[in-house]
Amino acid sequence: MPMTAALAGLAAASMAGVPLLNGFLSKEMMLTEALGSGILGGLAWLIPVLATLGSVLSVAYSLRYVRNVFFGPPATDLPKTPHEAPFMMRLPMLLLVALCVLIGLLPALMVTGILEAAGQATILAPRPELHLAIWHGFNLPLLMSAIALAGASPSTACAAPCSASSASSPSATR
Repeated sequence: MPMTAALAGLAAASMAGVPLLNGFLSKEMMLTEALGSGILGGLAWLIPVLATLGSVLSVAYSLRYVRNVFFGPPATDLPKTPHEAPFMMRLPMLLLVALCVLIGLLPALMVTGILEAAGQATILAPRPELHLAIWHGFNLPLLMSAIALAGASPSTACAAPCSASSASSPSATR
């Protein structure tokens, strides 16, 4: 199931916040806001730490999902042999992954108008300024993203595949 594995891998990479995909932009905005939050007073440092930990977990479950479903041990005791789905069944996933890539590469062009309209309809006060771009330079949210990507990768790679999901999941390596 190479096409399904590739599409699922790109979708998981977006969920993990890999650069040049829309999930990276979302994670960067979330981490930027976490850094600016002062709601806990003297414990305000805790919010960015917890946000980074949440990012580590999102990378870990994304990696684990792809590894266990598509690269784990072959499934056994299935009534039918797993196979690639017909094109029309893959089309929705293909469209969503294409949007993940397009929004990640061209964020201002793809979604600024939609976000402006949504903000105008829902926020009565002056809307916050919107800066959608692929690159905001080397900054603390980027470092937090790098920590999440680097921190989850070794722990996920070293963890044994989940036997319950591997036993019932198709493997793309067949």
